[in-house]
Amino acid sequence: MIDIITIKNKFFILGMLSILYYILLSCFAWKISFSQFWIMLGAVFIGIGVVKEFEKSNKLYINKKFRMLMLICFIIGFILFIIIESLIIYFSINEQMEECDYLLILGAGLHGEKMSLTLSQRMDKSMEYLEKYPKTKIIVSGGQGMGEDITEAEAMGRFLLSCGISKNQIIKEEKSTNTSQNFRYSKEVLDKIDNRKEIKIAIVTTNFHMFRARFLAKRAGFKNIYSVPSELHPILIPNYYVRECFAVIKSFIFDR
Repeated sequence: MIDIITIKNKFFILGMLSILYYILLSCFAWKISFSQFWIMLGAVFIGIGVVKEFEKSNKLYINKKFRMLMLICFIIGFILFIIIESLIIYFSINEQMEECDYLLILGAGLHGEKMSLTLSQRMDKSMEYLEKYPKTKIIVSGGQGMGEDITEAEAMGRFLLSCGISKNQIIKEEKSTNTSQNFRYSKEVLDKIDNRKEIKIAIVTTNFHMFRARFLAKRAGFKNIYSVPSELHPILIPNYYVRECFAVIKSFIFDR
């Protein structure tokens, strides 16, 4: 009989919770990126629980050196995760609603021509900013991906026009397919129309994405950056905050 009170067998509980979270995500919305991670994590936890049970019954022996190596790797990985998540969380709540020269809105996926929930939330936050600073020029950045009938920039532009924003106020960047390209291509567009050195840019993206967006913006050449983070649905918070940790590491190494 599995004693779920012991620390060893709590791995089974963690595994089941992880799998249940995947089911919750699937019920909330189909094909959420990174959601399958929770199935794999659940399988790992359950696997560890099984190993612990075999060890407990003396049916399995794991070398102490191997066990120590795994523990060291886990501790290093956990410390790195905590450091990165702390930065992600800090910048997710650090809003800077200041008047800037340009409002740069990052795309976030479409369903055909319809904006995704994440992109809709970014646009709502953009309108909140524009209500406060209505004369700000707007750069909408996002190309066309799989399952999208138009570019994300086009969808965002249509939304802004429907809200009464002047067409002359909107600048489109329609080539980018990832965050790094959002900033590199937007910088290219901006350099052609504004040669000032001290341009102030307000970035609109989802809260969990703000830390990575800021350091990629700096790599692209933007200097005076202000954060305007939009909210994320509570159900999606664990999924996207964990996913973002891996995305930060990937971007730090490869998005040069």
